[in-house]
Amino acid sequence: MRPRRASDWVTDLNGRHEVEQKVQWALTADVRLGLLRSSTSSFERLDFQFVFGDHLVELELKAKYQPLSAGWRQLRPDVQAADLFVLDELALRKITDAGRFAFLLVWDAPSRRWCLWSTGDLLVASRARHTRKLDTPAQKSKGKLLFDLSEAGYEGTSLEGVIDAMVNTVLHLDRWWRDISPWPSRGAAST
Repeated sequence: MRPRRASDWVTDLNGRHEVEQKVQWALTADVRLGLLRSSTSSFERLDFQFVFGDHLVELELKAKYQPLSAGWRQLRPDVQAADLFVLDELALRKITDAGRFAFLLVWDAPSRRWCLWSTGDLLVASRARHTRKLDTPAQKSKGKLLFDLSEAGYEGTSLEGVIDAMVNTVLHLDRWWRDISPWPSRGAAST
């Protein structure tokens, strides 16, 4: 696998603002939620903070704009190529640090779907870990995690569906977080 180049950021950031605006609009439009802040330019916070009932909920937004290379695919041969997604370890640590009412939302552009994980979903999801060299003068490395999008707590084509799934999950999180049972699988919040 080749080292990361500065030019890779052009691909990563292309279209980012459009997706951020769509998510912000959907969060603002839902009367059940009170959007407190959009922090999409911050490296210190997750992308969105809002209230639902008595809960402060945070959301980190990521996007997959192209299929992953063969080098990534060989790290998870057990997963369909279309279902692979790479997340920085730092992003996972920030989501975990934000607590059980934090979520990761992924826009999978090639498959035209949204995938949503709660912190609990991320903690129990299968993954492969990889250290990727950065093409910098200091030759730093970055921790990467390769997830299976089909293991997300919710998968759908509309942001309204994402928000409904997130709200339903928040309603169950206190019970699930303290329960000795295994973490619920996809769709459990709707039952």
